[in-house]
Amino acid sequence: MKSWMANLFVNKIRKAIDDYEMIKPGDRILVGVSGGKDSSLLLYALHALSHYKIYDFQVMGLTVDHGLIGNLDTYVKHCETHQIPHAVYKEHYAVDLAHGQSHAPCYTCSRLRKGIIKRYALENGYNKIALGHTQDDLVETFFMNIIQHGKLATMPPISTIEAEVTMIRPLMYLDERSIIKSIENLAFPLMMDTCTFAENRLRSRADALIREIELTVPHFSDKVIQALGNIDHERLL
Repeated sequence: MKSWMANLFVNKIRKAIDDYEMIKPGDRILVGVSGGKDSSLLLYALHALSHYKIYDFQVMGLTVDHGLIGNLDTYVKHCETHQIPHAVYKEHYAVDLAHGQSHAPCYTCSRLRKGIIKRYALENGYNKIALGHTQDDLVETFFMNIIQHGKLATMPPISTIEAEVTMIRPLMYLDERSIIKSIENLAFPLMMDTCTFAENRLRSRADALIREIELTVPHFSDKVIQALGNIDHERLL
């Protein structure tokens, strides 16, 4: 493994894994792969950690082809060429969801995709599902919960979704800039979501608020992640 990989993304992924004991010996981990930069880097990193025997586990990437994905064949070929375990599950439900809709069906689409990944894991003996949620996603979710629900909450690093399956988020310490640079250096081809619906508006508002704060408070997102794991319960309502 090249030194720039350790400095740019591997060390932070290992820190998340070690801090929360995300990986145990003998784990079989299924990575939910949308084909974007986050899940692609997660798949690559976990494959490398498994290949170099840094942890004792098996890993496989799974892409749910919902019918609105571009560059899928190139992505699959890249994984095959570099011997990165990756499978595609074809179910074109997104085409029907998007047809004739005036409001974005993103929530329903996401729930269906996660349901398919969970079912695939259960049916094929995977005891953990790894998702590509990043530091930015955790901080944005924290602000979304404040804005929309008036509560302090974010995505947990590790959680049980079924008795047999645990969900982990090994990218929780990685920011978007590091991920973009990593994908560029790896020359990893990405898939494209061809759905015409825009991103979630509330998440976009939360992201804009964070970016505005970071103009005057550098490393603000780092501090939010640190704070979420360093709660003073005696000073809350």
